[in-house]
Amino acid sequence: MTASTSTDLLGRLLTARSTAQIEAILATLPIVSPDDYQWVSADDRSSSWRDGKLHWVPVGLDRGNGGRIKLAGEPMNPLAERTVNGMEALIELARLRELKKNPGAVRPANPRDAVLRYFGFPKIDTIERLEDEERNALRAKIDEVRKNLSVTLDHDKKSKQFSVTIRDHGMGQVPQKMHRTLLSLGESDKADKPYLIGVFGQGGSSAFSVAEYSIVVTRRAPDILKPDEDDGAGWSIVRAIYPKGRRDLYWAYLAATEEGQVPRVSAAEADKAGFEHGAQFTHIKYDFGTADSAIARLMYPALNHVLFNPVLPYDLYALKDKPEPMLGTAHRLARRVRLISQSAGRNAALDKAFASQAVG
Repeated sequence: MTASTSTDLLGRLLTARSTAQIEAILATLPIVSPDDYQWVSADDRSSSWRDGKLHWVPVGLDRGNGGRIKLAGEPMNPLAERTVNGMEALIELARLRELKKNPGAVRPANPRDAVLRYFGFPKIDTIERLEDEERNALRAKIDEVRKNLSVTLDHDKKSKQFSVTIRDHGMGQVPQKMHRTLLSLGESDKADKPYLIGVFGQGGSSAFSVAEYSIVVTRRAPDILKPDEDDGAGWSIVRAIYPKGRRDLYWAYLAATEEGQVPRVSAAEADKAGFEHGAQFTHIKYDFGTADSAIARLMYPALNHVLFNPVLPYDLYALKDKPEPMLGTAHRLARRVRLISQSAGRNAALDKAFASQAVG
């Protein structure tokens, strides 16, 4: 099922940044109300599936997902998890391209080994200890790579709502697998891939609980598609469902089939919208709590702190048109040491020095 009622549906999904925009999109879609169709349990539904309609289906196909999704803690943590997922998507794309050329290629031993092999630079903070020419060459590589992953903070002045968009240009997923990957809980194929970062496949999903709506769009990179795989883009919208007469809310996404597959748009429509490949998560009416008023200023240090020494760099657009390079606090400290050393004409340290103290 394409489940598209307008030729610009994907474009509207990719650019929506407020609840009003989402609700305008929802109003155009053939959706069965959650009052008329719900998952009562893993095997029981409140009514029959209605062909040709979209239904709200639990994230992870788990009616009891509320407890696991509401694990966000600090609102910045789920965004960091989503960003790490984007880094993994970039690494996995490079690995799949390698295997396509050389099926017997030995897998990287760990994420940093993968980054060195596929992107050509070591731990980001270590480049500050190199001579100028080598450091500048590696920094150029880093600056090129960070264009493939971004975190964008937007603010809708009319509604006073914040939204956060995480966009990666990684491997992406085919629409038919999106519900088992990007919308799954605890399902993961990372355990036998030491070059990836996470294992359990759940961390980023807690962002759903911090937003009123979330939009998920994905498309497989064309050069790694298998002959029988879909070149279109899968999409869905996630929201909380509050069942009448029950206290156990759950998070659900729009599904096009009873098995949980998401709606899709054709390759031509994805091309028209400029969505080449990768994934985009947009979390709308994101609740930053008491930090709301200063979040544009706080996101840079907060994300650099949480992702202290990231394996891959990324861009941050915090209510700005020009991105801030995000290389982690470890790099910022290493760079500071280098600049102080250059200024002082000797090796320096950021640690405060103390005079010798008598003991006893």
